[in-house]
Amino acid sequence: MSTLFSGIHLALQSMLAHQQAIEITEHNVANANTPGYRRQEAILAAGHPYGLSGLDHSIGAGQMGTGVTVEKIKRFSVDFFDGRYRRELAESKRWEAAYTVLQQIEGTLNETGSDGLIAKLDDFWTGWQALSADPNNTSLRADLYDRSVALTEAFHWRAQALDYIRRDQDLTITQRVQEINSSAEQIAHLNQEIARVKSVGDQPNDLLDERDRLLDRLSEIAGATSYLQPNEEVIVSIGGHTLVMGKDNFDLVAAPDITIGNLVKVTWADGQSFSADTGELKGLFDARDIHIKSQIDGLNSLAGGLITRINTIHQSGVDLNDVTGRVFFTGTDARTMRVDSALSNLSNIAAAGAINSPGDGSVALQLAQVQRELLMNGGTTTLNDYHNSQVTGLGLVTLKAHTSAQDRGLVAKALSDQRESVTGVSMDEEAANLIKYQRAYQAAARMMTALDEMLDKVINGMGVVGR
Repeated sequence: MSTLFSGIHLALQSMLAHQQAIEITEHNVANANTPGYRRQEAILAAGHPYGLSGLDHSIGAGQMGTGVTVEKIKRFSVDFFDGRYRRELAESKRWEAAYTVLQQIEGTLNETGSDGLIAKLDDFWTGWQALSADPNNTSLRADLYDRSVALTEAFHWRAQALDYIRRDQDLTITQRVQEINSSAEQIAHLNQEIARVKSVGDQPNDLLDERDRLLDRLSEIAGATSYLQPNEEVIVSIGGHTLVMGKDNFDLVAAPDITIGNLVKVTWADGQSFSADTGELKGLFDARDIHIKSQIDGLNSLAGGLITRINTIHQSGVDLNDVTGRVFFTGTDARTMRVDSALSNLSNIAAAGAINSPGDGSVALQLAQVQRELLMNGGTTTLNDYHNSQVTGLGLVTLKAHTSAQDRGLVAKALSDQRESVTGVSMDEEAANLIKYQRAYQAAARMMTALDEMLDKVINGMGVVGR
């Protein structure tokens, strides 16, 4: 039957329920700026009613309520936005990673400045042109020698710098692999904790937030995809290979591979090959194995073509000592290309086409005219134009990476804003909720006071009959 004590219990239930709602609001406000936090809300529900007994039914109608309870703590989440956001985020990070490396390459080549390789090649041709007009001039020979050394140093430095940039990506790749393994281990542990909490009927909202944050990061790094299971565990995979399943995680291994010049190769711990279709790792691998390699290969082809042609003509020429057959460059590519040490004796530079022809500069002129010969791309491009096309191609790739990073980033931001509009904390809304719950708590407390006064009247205000 309904009693004053049941009324006190009802008021207490209301106070406790609204106190919990206030605490949840405080939790939201405290984490308004916490990355990955998703707002929560106390879902209030009426308690199960009870019917009056037969003796009491005549003094009351229907069933009596038992107050309010917190049915559950709702976590605001939109799985549809999560999937789309992570896909766009992965593509954005892929192009960002590639663009960062491509900028380093452009800075290394520095073709817009006076130290560009094209400028060095032009200086080289100009040196031969000047020597052809006065082949006995020691100053012109010294100038040509200096220009030639500067050219070989430009080739060597660029090849070395590109190689350094390429190997620097190995460190970043290794760090990303370590981060993937660490995140996978944490997700596996969270899977276990979330399943345990769900099994006892509670809501592991903060654990779910942490897991989603890790899933976002894995999408950034390698385009990881996740699949939610009925028990709230997730299966995570990268490139079709499982990374996390339940409480188990499967590691990646990053180690030097002799077949690719001791560059780092990433494989799964079970020996299967690793492939990332998007994310930062995709951008890093593209930069290292495609873009940087293309520039190194182009530089080596240019150096090889220059070495071969210049040596062929120079060997046919005669120096001031009437000696012929001497090479001008040593080495075979940009890394090994050097001016022959014998040419430090300037008289050994061949400029004449025949012996006993001290004023003959025909070979020097022929060497200067190599600038206009179609030696590259199967005899369709000059040396200068070949390098120009390499630099132009790099510029176009860099522009594409920059544009794609911006475009994908804008899409990812728009999706993030949409997701945040649902899951983010609104301080105005929380302030309104706080006032609402506070007033309800105060009303329940006032009801408790009224019931206390009623009990006081019954216990202390009702005297003994007959006194």
